[in-house]
Amino acid sequence: MEPANTTGTGGGTLYYGDPDSPHVLQVFIELRDRASHRMADNLLGTIRQAADQGKFVVKFHFAATIDDAAGGNGSQRALSALAAASDVGQKQFIEYLGTLFASQPPVTDDRFSDASVLLSLAGEVDQLRSADFDQKVTDNRYMTWAGESIGTFESFGVVGTPVVWHDDEVIPVVKTIDGPCITAQEFLAQLQ
Repeated sequence: MEPANTTGTGGGTLYYGDPDSPHVLQVFIELRDRASHRMADNLLGTIRQAADQGKFVVKFHFAATIDDAAGGNGSQRALSALAAASDVGQKQFIEYLGTLFASQPPVTDDRFSDASVLLSLAGEVDQLRSADFDQKVTDNRYMTWAGESIGTFESFGVVGTPVVWHDDEVIPVVKTIDGPCITAQEFLAQLQ
């Protein structure tokens, strides 16, 4: 079963924006990754606005290396919940993605594996919670899909997260390991 607003082989890629846009922004992230969190804090709103303006469609690719390294399944479980949000709508999906990053637990804390935590955070997103959404999250409706989606991450040859491609050009979004993310202005300048 595939969620709404997906593309690619087996519908393994969640997207935001117009899929017929002539330009593509591919974003490689992990929901438990601190660097992905910094990138989302600095750039997710700008990326959303640019997609809303038709500058590109955003294709999100999710890793789960921290699930493997630190234990647990929080990255996969949160991705499954994001897929359920995508069924509700693109607006709810992108807002829930931002909410998950804003409430990201420490790497060693697998809090995202808890459905009650995911549902509580979903409550912060306007018009996301419903009986249908809640059941999908509680029943792990998209866990198999999320595992398959995560499994395709390595096929892109990307090492680590976050990584951003605009069409085929890499946009370095984090300046140094554990360093700051580029600013929204720096990001937009690289799209020219």
